[in-house]
Amino acid sequence: MLKSGLIVGVVALLLAIKQIFSMERIMKKRLALFTSLCVIAIGLACLTPTPAPPATPNPDEIATIVAATLTAQAPLPPGATEPPPAETPPPTEPPPPACLPLHPGAQSLSLPAAIAAGNADTIALYNFQGGAIALRPVTGISWMSENQVHLAGSLSQGVNNLPIVYYSLQNGGTLKSNVNNVITGLASAPNLMAIKGAEGNPYLSFDSIDMMAGSVNQVYAGSLAELPAMQPRMTWIPPQQGGPGNAIQPLAVRYDAGQAHGVWFTYTMYGIGNINFPPYRGLTYLDLSSNQTTEFIAPTLALGGMSPDQTLVASASGAGGSPWITNGFSIRNLVTCQETTISLNPGSNLGAGYVVFSPDNQFVAWLEASGPSNMEAGFRLRVARTDGTSVFDAPAANLSGLLGGEAVTFPRPLGWASNHLLLLEIYSQTLNQSVLVLWAPDPAQPLDPVLGANQSAPIADGTFLGFVYS
Repeated sequence: MLKSGLIVGVVALLLAIKQIFSMERIMKKRLALFTSLCVIAIGLACLTPTPAPPATPNPDEIATIVAATLTAQAPLPPGATEPPPAETPPPTEPPPPACLPLHPGAQSLSLPAAIAAGNADTIALYNFQGGAIALRPVTGISWMSENQVHLAGSLSQGVNNLPIVYYSLQNGGTLKSNVNNVITGLASAPNLMAIKGAEGNPYLSFDSIDMMAGSVNQVYAGSLAELPAMQPRMTWIPPQQGGPGNAIQPLAVRYDAGQAHGVWFTYTMYGIGNINFPPYRGLTYLDLSSNQTTEFIAPTLALGGMSPDQTLVASASGAGGSPWITNGFSIRNLVTCQETTISLNPGSNLGAGYVVFSPDNQFVAWLEASGPSNMEAGFRLRVARTDGTSVFDAPAANLSGLLGGEAVTFPRPLGWASNHLLLLEIYSQTLNQSVLVLWAPDPAQPLDPVLGANQSAPIADGTFLGFVYS
């Protein structure tokens, strides 16, 4: 179209020039010139591009735009408010720091099936119904104490084949065992201070203290088979300028999947008397794979006890540097670092101790003392939930019902047979003996629903030596 218009315009221009130079047709020239100029204008107009017509809008698109505009301009209903602008989410916070030092892991432990009680040179095993299921001699035992005995097996081996390891002063100090009521010497162990084994397993740890050589402590750990050639895992010499004590007390063995992983221990005083509670200080973990130690509770703090799963501890800053709990204590979760504080009874001026936790970590029981001196102390039994809620609080003089009406002098918490049954070692001055008693302190969980709350059941006479596992 542009090309044809250009040709027409050029031809018209040549004709016009020719006519202009023709003098004979002057009048016609003017008319022809006018005509030519019109033709030229038309041709040049054809040279100019014609703009494209505007696109016809899509009716659906127009309707959508109009509807959106009307919606945006519509007034708000009565009572409605303009929605707030969308907020930019806050930046993600970093996770909280881990509870330090890192805990080696909770001890997985089944509920006990029986108890061991000692009298003279015999250990008797009792079920929780009070029936004696075995009598086991421990000839030559040094002291009937939890610190001198380890029940190194389970009832699944048979009540007589369950190995009982104990300490005897014979031959300068010897670790002995009773298996099927045959007494055997296991290893020489002079100056042994305390034994603690893995519950229901043939693995133990013990500490020896040489008082004649500056109270040098040596900590051993191993299986029964390793005892004859066992070497110390660590040596500790108490600081001469004073410190947490002069001896190491093994508290628990972390044992899992048939293997021992570590030993929890505290510091204590050996060779002192006239005290109401164990003078424990601090908490340290000995890693058996490296023989390295990690401090979890500073030795400046008094230690009241540790839970069966080895995650909760009760500790406090003793008034005036006291090696036992005074005023109150904190329950600390070693895994999460969470703490709960529990106050002692205002009248308990001689402190507290023997703190024991239920297997599910929901309850805690302990003993408090008051009076003019340790030799004239009166005792108070306390039970609470681990969140601090009090469950039971009464002086020993009010607990005669636990012994069938006999006066109670010293009601020591030993441990929990289940999540709601507390085992007590109750000494009665009138009976002149200790009785092991099961007691249900939580009114919501009675020993016998028919009898009601705060009922008890005597299990055995004698000294508590440990729980037995199936």
